[in-house]
Amino acid sequence: MRELYHGTLAQNVPSIIKSGLLLQKGLWTSDFHSDASELVYAVDDSHRGKLITIITGQIAKCGLLRCSDNYLFDDFKADLMQHGAVVIIRAAAIFRRYPDHFESGHPPGTEPGDWYSREPVSVDNIQRIMTGQGMLDWLEPSECDFTHRLRDILCSEGSPD
Repeated sequence: MRELYHGTLAQNVPSIIKSGLLLQKGLWTSDFHSDASELVYAVDDSHRGKLITIITGQIAKCGLLRCSDNYLFDDFKADLMQHGAVVIIRAAAIFRRYPDHFESGHPPGTEPGDWYSREPVSVDNIQRIMTGQGMLDWLEPSECDFTHRLRDILCSEGSPD
């Protein structure tokens, strides 16, 4: 059975363990798609790198860090380990894949490469949740991606007023 991956914040893990993944429109998705549908979003292994962006955006939107000129890749990795989580889902028939090209008929907020479900994901369909060093090693964030893209996400959202 295929595994899918849902990026979230570590602070959400207790609720996920108790209730599974509920339908929602996250703060990060809402920024890009104001009309996004409440869904459970996920990616497959070929889009694993997208999880880093999703978690980074959530960290920034929730104000979990204060970015500065001295914020380095090692700081980012430490924050990702502290604040990020990846939920591994047993892909049930409730998920549908948006192909890697534009195709009409998918809910607002979904993008090419996404998997989505219009139904909650029960605790029984959650295989495990990765956090900390194990999650960081699996995600393999790159310093180049941090320097040229992810740092901007964090600093634009998490910078002091």
